[in-house]
Amino acid sequence: MKGGSHEVRLKGLGVSPGVVRARVVVRDNSFTEPETFSVRPADFLGERTRFENALVETRRQIVSLQNQIRATAGDDADIFDAHLLVLEDHAVLEQVFDKVAKEGINIESALYQVFSGYMESLRRVSDPYLKERAVDLGDVMRRILRNLKPGTGESVADHPVKHPHILAANDLSPSEIASMDRSLVLACATEMGSPTSHTAIIARSLGIPAVVGLHEFDGHFHTGDEVLLDGYNGVVIAHPRAETVEHYARFEAEKGAIRDQLNQLVGERAITLDHQVVVLSSNIEFSHEMDRVRQVGSEGVGLYRTEFFYLDRPFLPEEHALLEDYVKVAKGARPHGVIIRTLDAGGDKLPTSIQHGTEHNPFLGWRGIRVCLEESEMFRTQLRAILRASAEGHVSIMFPLVSSLEEVLEAKARLEEAKASLRAEGVPFDDRIPVGVMIEVPSAVMIADVLAREVDFFSIGTNDLVQYTIAVDRVNERVAGLYAPHHPAIVRMIKRVADAAAARGIWTGVCGEMAGDVLSTPLLLGLGITELSVSPGQILPVKRAVRALNCSECQAFAEEMLTLTTVEEITSRCRELALSRYPELLL
Repeated sequence: MKGGSHEVRLKGLGVSPGVVRARVVVRDNSFTEPETFSVRPADFLGERTRFENALVETRRQIVSLQNQIRATAGDDADIFDAHLLVLEDHAVLEQVFDKVAKEGINIESALYQVFSGYMESLRRVSDPYLKERAVDLGDVMRRILRNLKPGTGESVADHPVKHPHILAANDLSPSEIASMDRSLVLACATEMGSPTSHTAIIARSLGIPAVVGLHEFDGHFHTGDEVLLDGYNGVVIAHPRAETVEHYARFEAEKGAIRDQLNQLVGERAITLDHQVVVLSSNIEFSHEMDRVRQVGSEGVGLYRTEFFYLDRPFLPEEHALLEDYVKVAKGARPHGVIIRTLDAGGDKLPTSIQHGTEHNPFLGWRGIRVCLEESEMFRTQLRAILRASAEGHVSIMFPLVSSLEEVLEAKARLEEAKASLRAEGVPFDDRIPVGVMIEVPSAVMIADVLAREVDFFSIGTNDLVQYTIAVDRVNERVAGLYAPHHPAIVRMIKRVADAAAARGIWTGVCGEMAGDVLSTPLLLGLGITELSVSPGQILPVKRAVRALNCSECQAFAEEMLTLTTVEEITSRCRELALSRYPELLL
């Protein structure tokens, strides 16, 4: 509906909570590829000098911005460490100048071509965590290009607006969010983005309500239109009716009350009414997230993903770089622990340096532990870094996507080799570091009793387990509706894994999205899950759910669910129980 005054609702993803009603400013932030022109060999040195000066100025700007954000958002300012790392990646920067020298083109064009290649590689992966890293690279590239052009300074806004407004754009970079005048920009809406993007993290840290993933909002509203943005549910409403405005006024008041109640649980444990303790930890991907982990009272980190360290550069990271990052998380998680998952590469996400051609079916191919066992030097480097970090805190190690006993035995043998090398060097580490495996494929479920003899814990990755069990690609819109965590087969598999673990005296956790779904909390507890690892934002809601439940009642409930035969029946019963115990969480 173009230019009309009727209420229009657009659905996206709420990534930073809050409700804002204001006039909208729609910004065109399309980027024009720089012009390519020939450069004579005699001018190559001048191009390098221009490039180096632009890099120095870019670094100065990013450090300045980082310091500003640190004063407001604490450790979330560390997000810009990723931007600074790009400026220190000499291999990538040399590629840029090599292109100037070999092809005789200007530095702007060479920079654009090299960075665009890496950005396109990241955009092609389906993993939302990694896809969003292309935004960070683009942010740095634009900044360098501006600094290569005299007089452009570090402006991030094409059309500065001097009145309070909601900013809508195709996409916004972390720098743009961090540089905004928050007395003027009340909220943000973008077509691109995900909850795990650096832009979303900065928005949450600065308290700017935001909705992303608003596909094709262009034409539904224009600069000057009244817009209501709901950052909780990911809704943007153009031309809201009076009754809509009244509804949201009540909604925001209720949300504020619930938020205050949840914040009172920060120092409390996740313990059921009949005194069953549940370990409630966080899933993170970056060390800078530890500030948020501590703020919500998380019991450490139940899943530290390590993929980004490998996929944003042409060469594999060195041991000292991994160690520095892992130590930061291990220290930040004290007095609790951190479970570091070894590289879960493959599928559509492989480090550039170990790619060996295209696979016809990558999700059933070279991925997870298979990659680590074949790339022995890469695996050894990561194992040594994890072991060394274990001297600085409570660290556990977890192997991803195992499908056989042989894989587990081989991974453990490689771990012992890494330990032996550190002993020989006199380097301290935890010789009894706990070792776990992720249960993500049906074969691992069926031999869980065998695997339990070899490890200290299980962590069920429900995202992949559902995908592989039901044979459904959840990013394929034609079959995404079949993706069902409450499928009877999944319920029975979780029970089988938990029982196998309990029989050997080890614990079972869940680290997939199902762990953060309060509808599933009673079911998981009843099936024998004793640890839930969720995004930091879900810690307090899940804790509230746990503290409202009786473990013995959950066990009886789970027994009933094991007899049901349809997704609809199980989901309906889960909703009924959740509504009877913590209805406010389903608001």
